[in-house]
Amino acid sequence: MLRGKQWRHVFRDVWVHESVPDNMYMRVAATRLVLGREGFLCGLTAAWIYGVEVQDRRGLLVWVGRPTGSWRRTRPGCLLRELTVEASDLDLIDGSFITTPLRTAFDCARWLALSEAVVVADALASSRLIAPDAFKSYNRSHRGLRGVRQADLVADLVEPLSESPMESRLRVLLVTSGLARPVAQFVVTDPSGSFIGRADLAYPDHRIIVEYDGSLHWDQRRDDDRRRDAMRAAGWTVLVASRTDYYETPHQFVGQVRRAMAAAAA
Repeated sequence: MLRGKQWRHVFRDVWVHESVPDNMYMRVAATRLVLGREGFLCGLTAAWIYGVEVQDRRGLLVWVGRPTGSWRRTRPGCLLRELTVEASDLDLIDGSFITTPLRTAFDCARWLALSEAVVVADALASSRLIAPDAFKSYNRSHRGLRGVRQADLVADLVEPLSESPMESRLRVLLVTSGLARPVAQFVVTDPSGSFIGRADLAYPDHRIIVEYDGSLHWDQRRDDDRRRDAMRAAGWTVLVASRTDYYETPHQFVGQVRRAMAAAAA
């Protein structure tokens, strides 16, 4: 029966019915069946289970961790990591072990590109699964592990108020381009103190607002346009980055921000 067309071979001794879609839910469920006593889910897969998705081609793989010294040949579709972990680094979820949110943030901070590592840390902090101070403390207690210097940088950049991956990426772009760290989720008011709107990122001293245009629907786009027009009417310079600005011409957008700052200071 298993050699028939109705069943797909996933791993050794693991099959799935052809009616089940081939997606991350299925792959993680199949991996859990073969983790063994020492195996655990980690890295991008742990982040995905906690609700975070990043842009990394390795995100299509199931990340499996094993204690240092217990190497085992990886399976197709999995990425094997040997990790020095303690019992406190692991949680038991749905019958299998997974790195805790704090350890997941730490590992992703070491293994991913800086912007994507910050996306993970921001999302976990926004969901109150980690605290920035605890993240920094964890880094200090694990100085001997590879990649901890980038983890320190991620811990300095983490922002619990961040509300989207693109907001996190845009903030990292500005900071790594040499600009000051913007204020996240800044509340804009009129001279009487009445609420006008909330901005993704802001430089209050320069009265500059920076936002990412992630509007997918016409109604949302019109609401964003009205909010930004009200901010401009209140004397703020509003700069809006598109997907093209971020991925294709990031230096040009950073230049816009620099010029706006120079004009505000003149």
